[in-house]
Amino acid sequence: MNLKTALIAPHLFKLSPLVLALGLNNAVASEIEVIEVQVQKRTQSVQDVPVAVSAFNGDMMDQLRIEDVRGLVDLTPGFNGKTEDSFIDALSIRGIGTNDFGIGGDPSVAIFTDGLWSGRNGGVQMSFYDMERAEVVKGPQGTLFGRNAIAGGINITTNKPISDFEAKIGVTVAQFDTQEVTGMVNIPLSENWYFRAAGNFISKGAWLENIAGGGDLGASEISSTRLSLRYEGDDVDAVFRATYEDREQDPSVYWTEISAVAEDKVNIDYGNDKGYDRGEILSLQANVEFTLSDEYLLTSITGYKTYDFAYLEDFDAQPELINNYGQDQTVDYASQELRLNYQGDGTINWFIGASVYQEDIDATFINSYDEDALCKAVSLTDSTDFDGPAAGCDDVNWETYWEDDINPSDLLTNKPETNIDILKNTGWSIYGDITWQATEKLDLTLGGRYTEDTKDMSIEVLDSGGALGNTFVFEWYTDGPVQAKDTWSDFTPRIAAVYELTDDINVYANAAKGYKSGGYSTFGIMNDGSQEYGGPLAAGSEPLAFEPETTTSYEIGSKMMLLDNSMQLNLAYFTYDYQDLQMIIFESGSQLVKNVGEAKNHGIEADLHWTPTDNWDLRVAGAWMDSEITKEIEAGDGTLGNKLPMAPELSGSLVTSYFHYMDSGIVTLMAKWVYQSEIYGGPGNYETAKVDSWNELGLRAMFESNDDWSVSLYIDNVTDADYYERGWENADADNKNGFGLVNTFVWPAKPRTVGVSFDMTF
Repeated sequence: MNLKTALIAPHLFKLSPLVLALGLNNAVASEIEVIEVQVQKRTQSVQDVPVAVSAFNGDMMDQLRIEDVRGLVDLTPGFNGKTEDSFIDALSIRGIGTNDFGIGGDPSVAIFTDGLWSGRNGGVQMSFYDMERAEVVKGPQGTLFGRNAIAGGINITTNKPISDFEAKIGVTVAQFDTQEVTGMVNIPLSENWYFRAAGNFISKGAWLENIAGGGDLGASEISSTRLSLRYEGDDVDAVFRATYEDREQDPSVYWTEISAVAEDKVNIDYGNDKGYDRGEILSLQANVEFTLSDEYLLTSITGYKTYDFAYLEDFDAQPELINNYGQDQTVDYASQELRLNYQGDGTINWFIGASVYQEDIDATFINSYDEDALCKAVSLTDSTDFDGPAAGCDDVNWETYWEDDINPSDLLTNKPETNIDILKNTGWSIYGDITWQATEKLDLTLGGRYTEDTKDMSIEVLDSGGALGNTFVFEWYTDGPVQAKDTWSDFTPRIAAVYELTDDINVYANAAKGYKSGGYSTFGIMNDGSQEYGGPLAAGSEPLAFEPETTTSYEIGSKMMLLDNSMQLNLAYFTYDYQDLQMIIFESGSQLVKNVGEAKNHGIEADLHWTPTDNWDLRVAGAWMDSEITKEIEAGDGTLGNKLPMAPELSGSLVTSYFHYMDSGIVTLMAKWVYQSEIYGGPGNYETAKVDSWNELGLRAMFESNDDWSVSLYIDNVTDADYYERGWENADADNKNGFGLVNTFVWPAKPRTVGVSFDMTF
């Protein structure tokens, strides 16, 4: 499939002067092929679904080099936040996300692969290859997936085996020692059985200079394989998939103005020979559809996913060992979903579903530091508590603050403070939608979901010893594990209406309640205040719990096919009120998940896809948001009226493609421009953790031969734009009161990169 038919995802920000100057003359417009999606559990045009959806087919993802879920962020209005590591704590949809990098809560942005919940940090960022499509559904989705999706859901669909033989191989080489190989083969085994194997290997060299030494940073090596077996009979269509991925890459790196180093470099004590981000992921699933009759379809999705995740980073962003954060976890997840669809010739269509899951997590967390380096850093960040900066722990200024004499022989270097967390999650839900065609032009949908989640959490904090004992995270240790268990439940309704103004224009409205289960703070234990500094912690203590978060969301919009179906234009306005938002709050070095008050947001999203002639393909996407914290996290903390983190006021993208047709093939020239306004790193909205607005330009030139091969040249970040992925608020606005930590920025942008790709289809 050539690029012109592949690029069929709709987007809109605004018609730029570039678009208007493209010289349309009297050329004939080309009709757009509209993507079919299964957002409402039945095949529909993306234009008929009464909710904002951004849809991308597999060929478009290949052409735009969308390598994983983070690649969808730039092209989806209202979807923000991406990181280079294996965490998803930056992802947010319409300003709703979670910055919790522990295990005691659930992601706000739910990601599903072939219907199976993809999991949490360490297991979600799997590679995209041999893809059928991706759908980003915005707003709370209680009835559309097997697990709750309070911010929205991302539905990833891989290619099924088919009845014809096909094969493909692609090779890419680029600057910074980058190599990529992708391959696929599909083999029909018999009249009803088909087999498909696909694989992907990516190796990228380091590119970010570390002033402190230890080698440059940014290297990665990822290998992934997916095997699929399909049985297609008269009444049964079953696909069995096994996917294995091995990831090894550098962890996130942080920059702070305290380090006095250029913004395109870092100065940290962990180089590429110390920090790591490693994952081994195995996913097994069976998707079976039973055609019970012409009207009834029964779907079963059975899934099991297990992964080991090991991570170590320099969190303090400085050359001294003040805080290096490590995480080592094993996750086992199993789920079963059953869904019955009815689609008849009458005015009623409906589906009802039920799902159960169990998730077991064993995790060890380590915050390590040199005691002398920590004492010095604390004396600088918490200076109001000191008579002057301390040179180390045995300095008189530290001892006065500490109210104790320090024996230099007790001081430890690379000292770990360790907590071991074990979590068992179980849950079940029943959900469904019913759609009534009230008139020839009006469809009404009513749905709901009842969910029950149980979490059983234990935390054991080890005694770290040394001159300071446990001081950075917990301030005491436990005499064995402390444990708590609780169950949360809720009913979340949904109502939607879509009205067909004309054959080509409809308007819709929907209202929905969103819900995410409560949980436990990975780094928090309830302490009534009677426990003195040190340990062990008093008997009867429990992990620090937080309550569920909820949102009430409203959306109105219009979906249009204009100019003889050569233009697809979608508009949406949304507003919501958010209660009990779950967010990590940094307190004296500890990272505690709390319910942080209330917030609201409203905004406009727009998508445009236009093919003014056979030679041009344009898509523009954009969003405007106005978020606000409406109830302070803690009385007098100054957050009232602030913006939500990871919620830029403006974001947008423009993809322009020009096609030149030749007897031997097609030449394609493509430009991609992405813009994001400033975003804050936390609810304090501190300038020292605010990422300024940025824009980035990418170019691609490709020749697709009629002989089933293609070659392309691409340039990423053409202008060498400088920006950061995100900020972290670890201290206050003046980098004070962070117990040795300061506000930081994550990953500077990768510099201009030139690459060449070659693909062949058999």
